Amino acid sequence: RVSGNIALPILPPFDGGFTPGGDAEDFEVTEYNGQIETRDLENACGVISDLKTKDYVVFESANAYDTGCRYSFKVTHERVSEILELIESLDPRELSETTYTIKRQIEDTVSEIDILKDKLSSIDETFLSALRAYDEITALATRTEDAESLAKIIESKIGIIERLTTERVNIAAQLERLGRIKAEQADRLLYTYFRVTVSEIKFVDTEGLMDSWRAAVVEL
Repeated sequence: RVSGNIALPILPPFDGGFTPGGDAEDFEVTEYNGQIETRDLENACGVISDLKTKDYVVFESANAYDTGCRYSFKVTHERVSEILELIESLDPRELSETTYTIKRQIEDTVSEIDILKDKLSSIDETFLSALRAYDEITALATRTEDAESLAKIIESKIGIIERLTTERVNIAAQLERLGRIKAEQADRLLYTYFRVTVSEIKFVDTEGLMDSWRAAVVEL
């Protein structure tokens, strides 16, 4: 349920192009940003923080301070309307909805992973081929008792092993990082995200203020 309290969608930054293909909506992510102003700060913050007990709500961050509180959490899609109704019951000053696709990011991540896997496979093949070649040359140098050549072969072999091992470690680290990104992207498709900020409105005693002004004028 989307009520009139929700502002017009705020689109993500325009990157100069559209997502190719006709299935961009299959990779949509929706976020809600709410700003609540209240005189009962403790109650409003409590209403939001109590969502931690729900098994369909996962909090990413929670921050409470003297004049307000701020929460970031994600909700399974089927319970979004329930959370929206709860937030709307607090009469938010602003509640905006943003929907965008992450299809391109997912495809780029998968493509980069495939490229790195191919590169890793190529390094492994080069490594094994180099070892076989060095073994043959080493055997020849040993038979001819060419100590100088044998020493150079061993030094060269150590060098290429170190270089290829370093490249392999670097690629493995990149694959691990991209694997985490891919998992995060898949997770984003399962949830709707909320960011809610609650600010306290200080009570102003207007009658007392007017009385003090009158007294000041009379005294003047």
